Amino acid sequence: MTSTGASREGRRPWVLRGLGRIGAATSENVRSLLLFMAFAATVVAAAFRRGSWSAPVWNEFQRVLRHVALGSLPTTIATGLLVGFTLVSQAVYWLAQTGTTSAVGPVIAAVLVRELVPILVGLIVFGRNGTATLIELGEARINGWLRLYEVQGLDAMELLIMPRALAFAVGAFCLATVLVVTTLLTGYLVAHTLGLVAYSIFDFVDLVSRSLAGRDFILPPLKCLAIGFFVGVTCCATGLTRYGESDELQRLVPRGFVRSALAILAVNSLLDLA
Repeated sequence: MTSTGASREGRRPWVLRGLGRIGAATSENVRSLLLFMAFAATVVAAAFRRGSWSAPVWNEFQRVLRHVALGSLPTTIATGLLVGFTLVSQAVYWLAQTGTTSAVGPVIAAVLVRELVPILVGLIVFGRNGTATLIELGEARINGWLRLYEVQGLDAMELLIMPRALAFAVGAFCLATVLVVTTLLTGYLVAHTLGLVAYSIFDFVDLVSRSLAGRDFILPPLKCLAIGFFVGVTCCATGLTRYGESDELQRLVPRGFVRSALAILAVNSLLDLA
């Protein structure tokens, strides 16, 4: 009994230290999450403030939106071609093999419109524009841009963060529309060329549209807007957390990718549950 009690006493500090590390990591992650949510709420509040949309802010919003919507357009079209060739045509093929081509519409609506498009758009927006934002804002504190704004009495939230986050949201919605149209058109053309479907493109579009419920015209667009917004906020927040040159700029992109991917999946899952 004495030796057993002594061994337990010897193991107890290790257990306590392990629990302490787990608790500290959990507390730090929860604190970071709360700070991020407060940061996002501040961006939303600034967007609805009457005096936020000055001419420089509006110009910055238009500039970023052009980069997001037009700069990512070739990548979005290429993604739509690939997804249409692999996903839609394969779905039509296998449904035709089982004699259930009438289920093409529900399958495309469930897999493509509701789930796949918002996630793909979020990844495209991050890859094409989020990385540039990470690098640009990662240099802002080091090069003294933020200090210069403070000296001039300018609000960095309004000039740097709010227009980017909102431009990412609107751009993601626009890109999602292009992605859906490109994917459906490519899938139909491949299936029609292979002789898997005999109806016209108008009948195909009608088949898919009839499979969409009322919420499908609300939830997927809301997903794209929310995902684009949170990708923008995540990239801005991650870029601004670089406080010194000791924090290498190359580390920001992997860090931003992980956080953006988690934000994309979290938004998609939460809106599905809602």
